[in-house]
Amino acid sequence: MANEMLYAGVDGGGTSCRVRIENANRDILGEGFAGPSNSRLGAVRVYYEIEKACLEALHQSGRGREDFASLHVGLGLAGLGLESELQAMLSFPHSFASVSGATDAYTACLGAHAGEDGGILILGTGSCGLGIVNDDVINVGGWGFEISDHASGAVLGLTAVRSSLFAAEGCRPETPLTKAIMAHFKNDRQVMVKWAEEAEPHHYGSFAPLIFDHANEGDELACRIVAKSVHEAGCMIQALLDRGVETVCLMGGVSKRIAPKLPEKYQKILSKPRGDAMDGAIRMVRKSASDEQEASK
Repeated sequence: MANEMLYAGVDGGGTSCRVRIENANRDILGEGFAGPSNSRLGAVRVYYEIEKACLEALHQSGRGREDFASLHVGLGLAGLGLESELQAMLSFPHSFASVSGATDAYTACLGAHAGEDGGILILGTGSCGLGIVNDDVINVGGWGFEISDHASGAVLGLTAVRSSLFAAEGCRPETPLTKAIMAHFKNDRQVMVKWAEEAEPHHYGSFAPLIFDHANEGDELACRIVAKSVHEAGCMIQALLDRGVETVCLMGGVSKRIAPKLPEKYQKILSKPRGDAMDGAIRMVRKSASDEQEASK
């Protein structure tokens, strides 16, 4: 296996990191899973999670850390929309043969449409829309939990947690949802405050299933939060359509709950992904490694 070229596609977000490794013949050698790998968590933590997932994938085909030197890694990470974040990840000392990077939305779009034109809307812990039309890249959202991430699990959870605390203090009517969330914090505002001091987006996102379940039962607050998210998801899809995207794939755990609630006009242009973000990241790194080889000749 000396001098063998291996390719890893990384799909990293606020909740987890997934890796798929292929050889030069496109045979899948293994897949691995690790913890949160949004680039905003810092290169040290993110590369730790990536290496952990890569090792798990390599072990499935009898390989190990010694194969890192043959591994060309394509990073599809949440947070890489900022040039500073991208450069920080690419310049960080690593053990791999090479590393290339882009947002998880870009690699997801490449994978979803098998390298052809199209768009995607990721609704998971965070959210981001992206389209590729004649090699032009169209970005919608994806600017982080504090100022963006519309219709995401993290924003759903933040809204519900804030509303629950407000209700517990008598500032708005309590609902089954607000009571359930406060019970999670032992009905103790100090417990909630201590949790919030260290909470990351995926911690807020963990409340999303509870919100959708209560909305299905007619909870007034849950219905309002979900309706707002459905509206925001529609706005993001429309922004892609207005820029020339003709078909959109929905991705992420939250999308499964929002998709059935979208207006009919958006239902008609939704399509099923032909591949995933790891496929797209491998497409990206194969091209990058090939370009580097050609340039070195």
